[in-house]
Amino acid sequence: MATEQRTGSVELAGGESASGMLHAVLTNAVRDFPQVFSELSWPADGKAFRGAYPRVLPDFEAARLASSQRGAIAARIVDDLAERIIWREEEAEVALSAALQQEVASPPLACHTFDGAAGWQPSVVYQGRRWQVDELAELGEELTERRVITAAAGRAFSWLQSQALHNGRLDLSGRRIAVLGGGAEMAPTRFWLRAGADVLWIDTVPPPPQWFDDAAMSGRLFWCEAGADLLRQPREVRAMLLAFADGHPLDLGLYAYAPGQARELRLTGVMNALVDSLPEAVVGSVTILVSPTTPTELSAEDLSAMQARDDNRPTWEALLTGLGLMARGGSAARGDAAATRTVVSIQGVSYQAAQYVSKILTAERWAARGLRVSANTAAITRTRSMTHPVFTAAFGGAAAFGVETMAPRQSRCLNGLLAVHDWLHPQRPVPGSLRVHGGIHTLPYPLESALRIAAAIGFARSPRLIRGLIAR
Repeated sequence: MATEQRTGSVELAGGESASGMLHAVLTNAVRDFPQVFSELSWPADGKAFRGAYPRVLPDFEAARLASSQRGAIAARIVDDLAERIIWREEEAEVALSAALQQEVASPPLACHTFDGAAGWQPSVVYQGRRWQVDELAELGEELTERRVITAAAGRAFSWLQSQALHNGRLDLSGRRIAVLGGGAEMAPTRFWLRAGADVLWIDTVPPPPQWFDDAAMSGRLFWCEAGADLLRQPREVRAMLLAFADGHPLDLGLYAYAPGQARELRLTGVMNALVDSLPEAVVGSVTILVSPTTPTELSAEDLSAMQARDDNRPTWEALLTGLGLMARGGSAARGDAAATRTVVSIQGVSYQAAQYVSKILTAERWAARGLRVSANTAAITRTRSMTHPVFTAAFGGAAAFGVETMAPRQSRCLNGLLAVHDWLHPQRPVPGSLRVHGGIHTLPYPLESALRIAAAIGFARSPRLIRGLIAR
């Protein structure tokens, strides 16, 4: 196998922007499935798309969901985008999928064995109360009642308590979990080590030194001491995955994230390409986290809750909608199918390309191929990537709409548990059914519209945030 080190990077083909690329692949789908999208008012050029995507992307997804060809459309878009993720080395460009076929030697992996007793005892602080491991079912009921999670997610917590715990502990001894983006704020890496799993840390930085003194850790941690850069070392990362697997199936956690320079899209693109490049026997499961602010399929139960929320809206909300200051309609509907109107332009088109195509549509395609795919929605979480005066203000005003946001540790724990449910449950998971949406999936208004009002409330409560907005 080749061992020489060469400089290259994962890029978008032809220097295309993420916005242009998303518009192109969706436009191709509109062209190839004319009957499905005949009623869709689709932007003809990239500039129009950039201004309209918060509105037209949910409309596109609703039309796809209503079609008997939804799977074929997802496959068409996913394949189209994958061909546009390339490996650039010096002056040469090749499809990333082709570049990954070249085998290289795995960099050496360091290993640390923890001394703790195997088993994670999960607990979550919610609404000022610490919910212990034997209260997972009760917590699921509470979150469902408050419309923070879907009923299916509530049942998942109940199943975990009754079927997955042994002596009050969640034991993952013997499982091999590769976490791409091991240090990401949303990655439950530390919890899975406490559960006794063997974990491969893939990140540009090494694991935190303080972890090695954590008496609660009980698994084995593997990592490359020189770091592992997904965008610059995809072939080496693939070699690490194969070396770590050593013929055993892996639970692949795709958590790497970085904003700016289309990195959201490039990172999801390379992680997906790595999954597709691995031998089928190595892919035990694939886990991704889906943003609640991307168009998501709504169930009849969601739509009923949205209608109930609309029927009982406070007077101040009715007044704002009557004055035209807040739009109506929290979903894009086509027949019996509906998708959330939760796209917000402040997050950018690259974010939506990564979330909608590289996560939602890709998860659906993988599941259709027979892979075990855990693709659950995480709540709006106050991570570093959400550090923006508008978001900070909106967090402060979200409660006025009955929307709940979470701290990173809360999301890591809740979604880490739901991922384990998807790995262990005898039935294959259905991507998108387990959602910790915080209430925005049953909000009877487009999120873009409600966000402005929530931010205004937040700015009024904390005027100092305005200084941060002006300084940007």
